[in-house]
Amino acid sequence: MKAVRLKTNYRKDPIGIDTDHFHFSWNCEGGIRQKSFQLIIKDEDGRQVFDSSKIDSARMSYDLKITLNDQTRCFWHLILWDENGKQEESEAAFFETGLGGKWKARWITTGRVCKKERLSGEYFRRQFVLKKKVKKVRLYASACGTYSAYINSQRLSGVLAPGSSEYGKHIYYQTYDVTKLLKEENTLDFTLLDGWYMGKLGYLNETNHFGNMRKLIAQLVITYEDETKEYICSDESFKCCYDGPILYSDLKDGEIYDANRIPSYDKHAIVCDHKMMPEAAPQDLIEEQEHFTPDLLITPSGKKVLDFHQNMAGYICFKANWPKESTITIQMGEVLDHGEFSRNTLLEQGRPDQIAQKIVYTSNGQQEYFHPEGFYSGFRYALIEGIEEIDPAAFEGVAIYSPLEFTSTFECSNKKIEQFHRNTLWSLKSNFVDVPTDCPQREKSGWDGDAQVFLPTALYMADVSAFFKKWLVDLADCQRKDGRIENVSPSAHRFAHREALGGAAGWADAAIIIPYRLWKNYGDESFISDNLKMMLGWKSYVEKAAKDKREKHATWLPFLKHKKPYYVEASDYENYVIESGSHWGEWLEPDVDSFSEIDLPKPELTTAYAAYSMGLLGEMLQKIGREKEAEECFTFSKHAKQAYSHYFIKEGQALSKRQSAMVRPLALDLLKEEDREKIARDLAEDVRNRNYKVGTGFLSTPFVLSVLVSNGYVKEAYRMLENEEVPGWLAMVKGGATSIWETYVMYDEEGHPLGHSMNHYSPGAVCAFLYDTVCGIRIDSKNRFVIAPVPGGTLDYAKAEYLSPYGKVSSSWEKKEGKIFCRFDVPANCTALILLPDGRKEKVSAGAYEFVV
Repeated sequence: MKAVRLKTNYRKDPIGIDTDHFHFSWNCEGGIRQKSFQLIIKDEDGRQVFDSSKIDSARMSYDLKITLNDQTRCFWHLILWDENGKQEESEAAFFETGLGGKWKARWITTGRVCKKERLSGEYFRRQFVLKKKVKKVRLYASACGTYSAYINSQRLSGVLAPGSSEYGKHIYYQTYDVTKLLKEENTLDFTLLDGWYMGKLGYLNETNHFGNMRKLIAQLVITYEDETKEYICSDESFKCCYDGPILYSDLKDGEIYDANRIPSYDKHAIVCDHKMMPEAAPQDLIEEQEHFTPDLLITPSGKKVLDFHQNMAGYICFKANWPKESTITIQMGEVLDHGEFSRNTLLEQGRPDQIAQKIVYTSNGQQEYFHPEGFYSGFRYALIEGIEEIDPAAFEGVAIYSPLEFTSTFECSNKKIEQFHRNTLWSLKSNFVDVPTDCPQREKSGWDGDAQVFLPTALYMADVSAFFKKWLVDLADCQRKDGRIENVSPSAHRFAHREALGGAAGWADAAIIIPYRLWKNYGDESFISDNLKMMLGWKSYVEKAAKDKREKHATWLPFLKHKKPYYVEASDYENYVIESGSHWGEWLEPDVDSFSEIDLPKPELTTAYAAYSMGLLGEMLQKIGREKEAEECFTFSKHAKQAYSHYFIKEGQALSKRQSAMVRPLALDLLKEEDREKIARDLAEDVRNRNYKVGTGFLSTPFVLSVLVSNGYVKEAYRMLENEEVPGWLAMVKGGATSIWETYVMYDEEGHPLGHSMNHYSPGAVCAFLYDTVCGIRIDSKNRFVIAPVPGGTLDYAKAEYLSPYGKVSSSWEKKEGKIFCRFDVPANCTALILLPDGRKEKVSAGAYEFVV
């Protein structure tokens, strides 16, 4: 048995780690059971740093607290013993420590302040000569704004560095191994642009949210073979200018680029003060991923449009070879309107001028390869203007997203379901850009409600551990003093606009639900301990909000006012119902005007999520030994469930006839046993009455199919999944979607596109059903699965493979000759409880298994 898939702090061979807490994880290959393991760490010179000695355990992770020298590369490997006592050694993995906060460099700037007019790009340069033979060279860099780094004109990997963060709390730096890029004489260049720090953010497109002056910090550490070090640090010795080719660059608006302008570097950088010093980035930098070559379309009006055939987040690159001073304009968009290029999905609150999403390039008459530096967009199409002859082969669409290990595949006999699954994966890619965004073309904001409903699906599709570990820091950084959780993290709006919906039920509960699901999936208690302060703060707010029966402040939206400060009648349960505040609720619920409902009382929703979240928090607190606080949570959850039944369930029926009000109590386990069967029956009847069309919004959609199946309504669930009419998931596929639409209706009756995003992953959250129910793969606990496939609908076969934290598990079934043939694969060092469709149960260890039902 051999250890494979070795990761340090959930990353493969990371460099630049500022921590003394390490989480080592692996999978097993070969054999049945890991009887023992031994972890050995050595430094780059072969000296032993740590030896765990032989540990008798089947666990596939090891947590270690150890203080290491800064800027040190360590190699680690594992020795495993299988069930027969046979041992085998793994290949070595490595990690490298960072600066550990020991910056010699200083923050520098050009001195320009952005007021009303947006600033051109800023350029910094430092030239240096190597003095001796080099052993290794590392560059550590960060910025207020985004930076691109170049060594001897070669661009370093990653885009939009240093990524998004709550800049007043955390700024992250990247570490680059540039040893092989250096020569005797060298040039270090940086380009600084607005990014998240100064560019347009959120649905109001505010600028200068975190500051109005770009800043750079960089430290090049040269280690010579004689172990002496030389430091090239950002200070007054750096030259700078702002007369280079980038006239304008914004995350949303795009980039204006004049290739005739050459940076002069005619000024010296100015050393400036900045209270925050960067710390090592906890996840890898956004990268360029898939590249797409377009086809050229000529619209009915004669315009030239490139079709990249995939809606994505990214940008367009091209080989420029046009006459000097000629200008080409590239406008990016998601949709065509009767064959014409359309900007409809870029509308922000009816203001089409708010987002340009455009590249304007002026040629210098020479051939060059252009790529944007500080901009990305959501697009499938591009309108090209300014040139007559267009060679589509000169253009490419480049997808960008955070590096993820994709961990699953799904296939079945319904090709539209397969396409829906692919569309969901593409919306994951498009919106996992350093933070889990709502959409890549408009807000680009880290909405917590969207993230928490989609997480179960994301956990199947990719290893998102490091990604969410970082974003949970953003979430905590934005938490209010009273414990409320923001809707968007990192923040994107001024406080007055954030005030209205802070603490929205089901959205702010992401502070509990996301750490809980990550803990359950990865088996790592650090997801609890790292977020404990944030979670306890939210607990405090929920408890106080439930007891506070005063009317809250009016919202900042002038036409939304609280109509009922007192909604529920007095009872023994009233202190477990949150009656105040504004809540997004079942956002984009079909047949409901969600925006006009924001400020209506939603005690059913708030009570449900208070009960659910406090129960999850109690379980987490109990796990880490916080028994008193855990009991407080369990008690609150118990009473909130009683309150829910008292106020919102009458004679076994939900008072609200909305589909979500039936799905929610079933999914969140809020009901008395005698009421569950009745409400499940009502839900199934509602599904049939709606002709199997979706009737839930953001919060309940992920649960609806699983709730139907778990209560015996398999036929209804599959009919709903396979429905191709609006509103339905496959209606998107039928409409030509290559990603997930924000809403099921994207075109009006005349076929014109409406003003909704065509790349929102939230409706795709139901894809977890394909894994956990259709193929039945579920993590039960560490090293243990439950595999309980549920065949149904018109499907003749279905198959899922999932590279879980404990290894690859697969489940497939096929109907033929009147029988169901099932095959399951359980990874090494794992066990599974197999629940067959005919009711049989089988407990199995690692291996391949086939059954006929």
